[in-house]
Amino acid sequence: MLNLLAFAPSFRHVLLVAAAPKEVEAVMAGFGHSTIPDEWRRTDVYEGWSVVRSGVGKVNGALCIGRCLAEGGELGTLVINVGLCGALPRSDADGGMLPVGSVVVGSGSVYADEGVDAGAAGYTDMGALGFAYWQGALGDSGCSTITADASITRAVAQQLFESGGVRVHIGTIATVSTCSGTDELALKIAQRTRAVAEAMEGAAIGHLLARTRGAGMGFLELRIVSNRTGDRANQQWDLKGALEMLTRVVTTLRSEPVSPQVQPTA
Repeated sequence: MLNLLAFAPSFRHVLLVAAAPKEVEAVMAGFGHSTIPDEWRRTDVYEGWSVVRSGVGKVNGALCIGRCLAEGGELGTLVINVGLCGALPRSDADGGMLPVGSVVVGSGSVYADEGVDAGAAGYTDMGALGFAYWQGALGDSGCSTITADASITRAVAQQLFESGGVRVHIGTIATVSTCSGTDELALKIAQRTRAVAEAMEGAAIGHLLARTRGAGMGFLELRIVSNRTGDRANQQWDLKGALEMLTRVVTTLRSEPVSPQVQPTA
């Protein structure tokens, strides 16, 4: 198979899962298709590749992938949650954000708001409360995190750069129920999770795969920055440009790699 699978030979199939209709439309365009599938309908789009539309949010994401697995999702399937995201402020001193249009490959997907927020007294993750989602779920940030396989992360970064000239940022992606529409909330999420961007499905999809597949779960989250988080009235957006980049990324991932031996560039 001459595409991403050449870099990740332990997988025989790639399932791309996107949430919103516009995201799925951009993904399908990467395979030359102009129609989008109904929600939860896994559709074969290319040799070794299929697409499914989950619907927005954690519950939709997890239930959709659970249904796909129940209908015959083999262990050799690599599940990639693709779509758009909002850039979070950096937790370091410069406080900057990734530019709109950036490609983010997730080193992990972290639950950002599953716990107790006591305001000035601080935030406590579910694991710290004694209700961890599963053994080993806590990441470096203290929040429940699904860590991506580093070899898969490198394979995707390598394929995107070598075959498409697309440079990526590798970092943690926060999964939220409430998107950051104030500067205060955006900074809280960034400091709490150490994530560079936020979206709404990734951790739940990875969670389901980790619980059902274990170490060989085969999961990755890949997002295009469509907007900056923070004060809603002052957010910068480029939805059209981000969707076009999503199509470019998908086209590149399923294309023939230039050189499987070259090291990835992040």
